[in-house]
Amino acid sequence: MVDVKICGISSSADYQACRAAGARWVGMVHYPGSPRHLDIAALTGLADQIETLPSAGPQRVLLTVDQTLASLRALITAARPDFLQLHGQETVASAIAIKAEFGLPIIKMIPIETSADLAACAQWDDVADWLIFDAKVAKGTQPGGTGHRFDWTILSHYQGRTPWMLAGGLTVDTVAEAVTISGASAVDVSSGVERQRGKKDQNKIHDFIRAAQIG
Repeated sequence: MVDVKICGISSSADYQACRAAGARWVGMVHYPGSPRHLDIAALTGLADQIETLPSAGPQRVLLTVDQTLASLRALITAARPDFLQLHGQETVASAIAIKAEFGLPIIKMIPIETSADLAACAQWDDVADWLIFDAKVAKGTQPGGTGHRFDWTILSHYQGRTPWMLAGGLTVDTVAEAVTISGASAVDVSSGVERQRGKKDQNKIHDFIRAAQIG
């Protein structure tokens, strides 16, 4: 069974749709360059709403990009996440410090264009709890959620120690093929389940998870 992360939720309704559809994780994005950006007030409000729901649902992931320990402290207090996703140029040393400070499991994004990019993965063993393989983008542009994809065959023989999920350009029409080609046991989607940029579509969430899990 393929596990699914729906990234970039912005409302309790999004969360409940992900729960009903069977998502394992949901992502809350704090990155001002993203159309899915949630500031501290929005993170607090969303966490408050989710925590009033009657039963547990998907684990919450806070996605941040190159934040300091001080800024992370405020964001984590607001969002109360189960995981912290590092989606920028964070170093192994900074991730170790973050993990020591907050005690949260870490998901680290690895940008992929060619098979040579997989060489960066081994340094994250015993530091990251999960890796996300996303399409490499041009420097200075949004580091994810763009709908870009890379060559999934790059991952077909990957044998790294740390669990990983596939992201980048996934939709209901491509996810089954992506899983088959890459061998992914988990996938991450954002723009592929939206009705318009930054706004999730509940039907697309259900359809995507069904397609990912049925294959």
